[in-house]
Amino acid sequence: MNTPAHAILNLALLTGGRRRTLAGPVLAGALVPDLPMFAFYLYQRFALVASESQIWNHAYFESAWQDLFDVFNSIPLALMGLAVCVWLRRRAAAAFFASGVLHCVFDLTLHREDAHRHFLPLSDWHFVSPISYWDPAHYGALASFGELITVMVGSFVLWRRYPRRGVRALLAGLCVMYAIGWGVFYGAGQLQTSSITEISPGTPTRSGKP
Repeated sequence: MNTPAHAILNLALLTGGRRRTLAGPVLAGALVPDLPMFAFYLYQRFALVASESQIWNHAYFESAWQDLFDVFNSIPLALMGLAVCVWLRRRAAAAFFASGVLHCVFDLTLHREDAHRHFLPLSDWHFVSPISYWDPAHYGALASFGELITVMVGSFVLWRRYPRRGVRALLAGLCVMYAIGWGVFYGAGQLQTSSITEISPGTPTRSGKP
């Protein structure tokens, strides 16, 4: 699932009613699991001047990077943080971890060749979903369309929930980011052909993936 979609859906699902004031920590919790990915891409693209193919077909699968990605996407660690915050009655911190858990659950169901080890440190197991949020060979076109619809609905809910201009400006920014990403990676033909290749048995790669 695309990062702006995580932000919009988590806000729509976790900030209703008396939880409206928790938008900040919920937004942070939705974004943090993907931060290592952005750091990885910026480092590879601008510090190492690596090509897109080198980044996504090789560097992405290096064990050190995978370990970092997977720690930030660990459901047990996020649940542990949530439990501690609930026990300490830290409402905002609990909302942050709850949002992180929701982010991981969404990704668990929509990642295939790029699946994380969502159950670290308890297990190194990857759940390889039959559905990919981007790969047309595994229902990517349908998944991306469904994601688009849910983001539109979530954005409408949030627009009505938060009348303040600052919040709506932030929401508009998220929607613009999502629309650009959706248009570039799906609308421009990304879902017309599969970008999955094989560099070694059991090691799927991807090319052109954001």
